[in-house]
Amino acid sequence: MLFRSLRRLISAVALAAILLASVPSALATGNPWYDQYVAYESSDGGDHYNSSDSALLAWSESNMLRSYVQLYSLSKDTGWLDKFTDHVDTMLSHTSDSDEDGYDGWETQWYSPNLVVNGTFAAANASDATLPNNWTRFQSNSSTAFRSNASGNYVPNISTCGGDAYGFVLKTNGTSWQKLYQTMGTYEPNKTYNLRFDGKTNGSAAKGRAYVYDSTTSTIIASKTFDSTTWTNYSLDFTTPASGHTLQIWLSHFDYAPVNGYAYFDNVAVSAYYPYLVHDGVIGTALAEFIRLVDQESTTLSAYSTAAAAYQSFVETELVPKWENSTYLGNTWVNVSATEGYYKEPTTVNTFATPTLLNPLPNNQYLVMAELMIIMYDVNGNSAYLDKAKKMSQYFKNSLTTVGTAYKWEYSTLSAKLEDTSHANIDVSVAAEMYNYGQVFTGADMNKFTSTLLDYVWNQSTASPKLHNDVDGTQGALCQDFLYTFDFSGWLRLAQFDARAWKIAAQQYSSTTIDRFIEARVLSHLMTWDPVKLVNQGFELKAAADSTLPARWSRFQSTASTAYLDSANKASGSYALTIVSNGTSWQKVFQPWSEYVPSATYVLSFDGATDGSAAGGKIWVMNKTLGTTIQSYVFANTAWQNHTFTFTAPSNGAHEVEIYLGHNSYTTTGGKAYFDNVVVKKQGDAW
Repeated sequence: MLFRSLRRLISAVALAAILLASVPSALATGNPWYDQYVAYESSDGGDHYNSSDSALLAWSESNMLRSYVQLYSLSKDTGWLDKFTDHVDTMLSHTSDSDEDGYDGWETQWYSPNLVVNGTFAAANASDATLPNNWTRFQSNSSTAFRSNASGNYVPNISTCGGDAYGFVLKTNGTSWQKLYQTMGTYEPNKTYNLRFDGKTNGSAAKGRAYVYDSTTSTIIASKTFDSTTWTNYSLDFTTPASGHTLQIWLSHFDYAPVNGYAYFDNVAVSAYYPYLVHDGVIGTALAEFIRLVDQESTTLSAYSTAAAAYQSFVETELVPKWENSTYLGNTWVNVSATEGYYKEPTTVNTFATPTLLNPLPNNQYLVMAELMIIMYDVNGNSAYLDKAKKMSQYFKNSLTTVGTAYKWEYSTLSAKLEDTSHANIDVSVAAEMYNYGQVFTGADMNKFTSTLLDYVWNQSTASPKLHNDVDGTQGALCQDFLYTFDFSGWLRLAQFDARAWKIAAQQYSSTTIDRFIEARVLSHLMTWDPVKLVNQGFELKAAADSTLPARWSRFQSTASTAYLDSANKASGSYALTIVSNGTSWQKVFQPWSEYVPSATYVLSFDGATDGSAAGGKIWVMNKTLGTTIQSYVFANTAWQNHTFTFTAPSNGAHEVEIYLGHNSYTTTGGKAYFDNVVVKKQGDAW
């Protein structure tokens, strides 16, 4: 396919790109979000992009990729885009068509059915508590092969809600093999599977061993020997034989001759590698954001056009059609009606460890494809993408329940289990993306999602804000509440509609050191909505109550006909702001400016243009508390031009400051001033 040749091209230049890539500024800036982000990215940002595991790429790497795009949008430092392309080029070099359906991609073994029963040894045999259920001893007995909950004999569970406290112990007797085995469940022939387990030994030369045995042909298919004296996770892949063979999992020693050689086992599992739509959707959305960015800033970012074209080809010819045209996975799209649709689990192969077919997939799993498709539609104008994005969004919207002024919803339409606040990040993000495209979700809908956060999910504390486990503001079925409190990447998008969303996250992250990729992405959003820089700087986002008004900006004496979002007159992106004079009164928009350092010098930059009339254009920095002008700036150019000016923040940090956009003179009728990319930064800051 076309992508294969593109991938070879990418691989050939990847090393050169890595060597030549510029390095983003990593100096301390005084901005706590930026400095913490850079520290984390420098130490951990490269942990996963060289993996071919779709789960790692989706739930970890994609967050890093999306944060890179966000950091460029804030700082205009292309070093972040260089990091993005370095990572993605490497990721694409690790794609494959292992199922030979004609589509390249990534796979993982973490979601598919585990063919080992009771691999944690938690369940005992009904007649012998020392023997794990579903396992059989070979030449061993309860003294040499036994389940144990003694300290050190099982892997301690680090989960907040705990787990089982059993492992399995094998002891050599010096004269014969002491083993344990289990016959595997039904497997898919000629398929790559993964055997994994935790193991350790007491340091004896006997060592430990786990292997896959084909009892039909009396051959060992795969084997792993270990001798670590501390718990270590081991993993190996193997290919299953043709159908009809009996496969077994065996636990043993490497050598039975040493006496008192101990081998310990826990968490034994075998499962197949499969692709997953949710992973393709999450990874693909990160790619789509980069593609859209390069498309919107095609002149400035022309150096990235080749990479963007390659990524677009991958999305459109490999990633998206796989889930409808694959000869292996079948068509997983379900067209419910003229207005609704979703994706389901493949019916041709059993890819999920669930007893029933997931038809539809859980909300978050199919919705990520809606986000991917609406972003790609902005680039390629493919009506099929728009149609599916709308249908998935409508299917989800129809499942929402109104509670007071808020929404609540289930994890899946197949279950009564409420959505948890971690997965809800995807749901809310999709709704916000669709709203900004004027599709399916209205301003009233977004206000309801915002109410879900502010009235239910948030614990109402400003000093120690946390997020409850479920979207109805409860702990849910888990052992402890607030388990997802730092998972805020999607919820933070609601700062578009209410500044309190930013304040909650800002307070959460003010006293924590991040250690996860999703938290790095949250930091990038914290920077985006930091009021000291101004928010919605490029006027890309719409207010919930008025789609003609940029979110988080307010009108002063103006109306929808004299101050409005303008897609025809813009410096970059999709929108700018146009203000029209009416000849009788000031027509302005304004935004409160806060979080400033008293008496510090700040730089305000913006792209501006006028229609050449006497009205001109003007920006004011106003001290609302004193009713005085701190600084103003006038412009009259008729072609887009970047302007900057400096001002000094009030010495009293409690003073309220507002930024106003308008004309130099209001007495002209019909005079137009255009504004875009209005940004405030502290003098000396890199961005």
